[in-house]
Order: sequence, then C-alpha cells, then structure tokens
Amino acid sequence: MNDLTILALRCNSEKCFFNVSLSETVGYPTKHAKVFAAYLPITLSTSWSYATSLALTYLESLSFTPSSNDNFSSTSTNDANDNTFVPSLPPSVQNLYTDHSFRHASESTPPSMSPAWLALDDDGFILDSFSISLPSCSPSALRSEIYAVVLGLYALPFGSSITINTDCSQLISLWTSFVNVPFSPKLFRQINHLLWLSIRHIVKNLDLKVKLNKIPAHKNNAHNIQVDSLAKNAHSFMQPTFSPMAIYQAPCLLKFNSLPIDMNIRHFLRSIADARALLSFCSMARFTALGSPSLFDWA
Repeated sequence: MNDLTILALRCNSEKCFFNVSLSETVGYPTKHAKVFAAYLPITLSTSWSYATSLALTYLESLSFTPSSNDNFSSTSTNDANDNTFVPSLPPSVQNLYTDHSFRHASESTPPSMSPAWLALDDDGFILDSFSISLPSCSPSALRSEIYAVVLGLYALPFGSSITINTDCSQLISLWTSFVNVPFSPKLFRQINHLLWLSIRHIVKNLDLKVKLNKIPAHKNNAHNIQVDSLAKNAHSFMQPTFSPMAIYQAPCLLKFNSLPIDMNIRHFLRSIADARALLSFCSMARFTALGSPSLFDWA
C-alpha cells in the first residue's frame, strides 16, 4: 500500500487536521529524476511527496496520542473564537444581507477587499451591521464575497436558523457544490477552498441551518443598498492587524512563506516554478552582459 493510499484512508474526513509548510520544497529533484527531465515535473512531484510525508507523520502520531486530534481541533476553534473584531449576534437574528466591494490595484494603491453584512430579526429590524477592509491576500471579487458570508456566520449564535440574502448567483452555485454535499478531498483543488472548508466547519460546529436567497442586484431593495454602501465605505478603513490565517478553519492548511495557499496546490507550485525559470533565464550571462534585466521587455 503506497503513501497516498494510506493518506486517503487515514484522512478521509474534515476531522483530520494538520499543517504543512512548503517554503523549503521547491527545486529539489527526486532520486528517480533523469538528467534530461524537465524542471516542472520534478518540482511538483517532490513538493507533493514532501507534503504527503508530513501528513503521514502527523497521522502516525495520532496512533500514540489518541486525544491529540481533539486538542488540535479545539485549538483551532479557540483561535476562531478570538476573532473579537466580529460582533456577536443575538438569538433573534433571522436574516443576513451580505455584499462586498473590490478595487483592483492601481499605480498608487494596492488591491482592496471589503466584505460587509447586515443582520435583521424576524420583524425586519436591523440588529447589527459589520464591514471591514481585509488584507489583500489573493484578492478577487468572489473572494471578498465569500469573506462576507464567513464573517457573517462567525457572528451567529449556536443553533441559529438563518437566511443569507445575496445578489451573487455564483456564490449560491458554489455553496450548492461545496457545502450542501458530503466532504470530498477534491475540494482542495478549487480556488478559495480554505474559505469553503471554513464555512463547512462553522456550519457544522455551530449547528447552523443556512438558506441562501438570491436577490436582484441594483434594484430598490433598501437592505441590499445599505449593505452595499457599508462594503464600499470600508475601503477607507484602516486594515486590521490580524493574520489572514485567523479566519480559516480548514482541515488541511498549506502555507508558503507564512501565507495560506488557497488554490490548487499543483497550479500554485507550477506558477512558482515558472517564475523561477524566468528569473534564471533573465539572469543568463548572454543578457546580463548587455545590461540590467529591467532594460528588457520579457513579455
């Protein structure tokens, strides 16, 4: 039985938690590598093997310390509960309106993500609202939309039944594919999988009953207009000092240079290999003899 088969058997649910650091894995050839082998397959093969070996080491340690999995899970949950920047909502909450605002990078400003939510009770009275400007780690419009849902779920009390109102049809479609289904390791191949795994973890741990409702965008819905304004105004807020890791509640957390990898790990490593190959190419003597690499258009 090979290592990957063992890993699949031992870590087949969301109760399996482990951390893997990949900052030292790029560029080491395997013992089966040929002299003429391409650089890219070597990088991917070795990095995945390294991650697998670390995972297996952790899983083997569970055999000797049966309670370690519980300790790890509770530690992660406690870290999530330390997110005091998210207000706690009362049991009367029935509806959440979520929205986001995303600004692309410009010459003078970095990209900016700002999610927001608005909480209402059954009578339509506003209980609380929240908006924040988040660190730009893998920024995108969809990512900031998912963040709005994650932060809204964090604020809910245990056992809540909630309707999340959003004008993002893609969010509802992905929720159906990633949350309303049994866990599958294939989810790790998806972009933003750490956020989706966090949503699954929060929903399960807080025993939440969540329904998503699609509302028309740019229509005369007062609550949707209000939460949209909250998100846009948050761009002017000072970004919080917490790490991007503070929001995640995922069973497997891969990191590179202390930042979470929230995309297909193979695609991520491929992009690193491509960047290193380009850097090596630009640094060749035939080019550096002519001048600085910045003088050339490498596109």
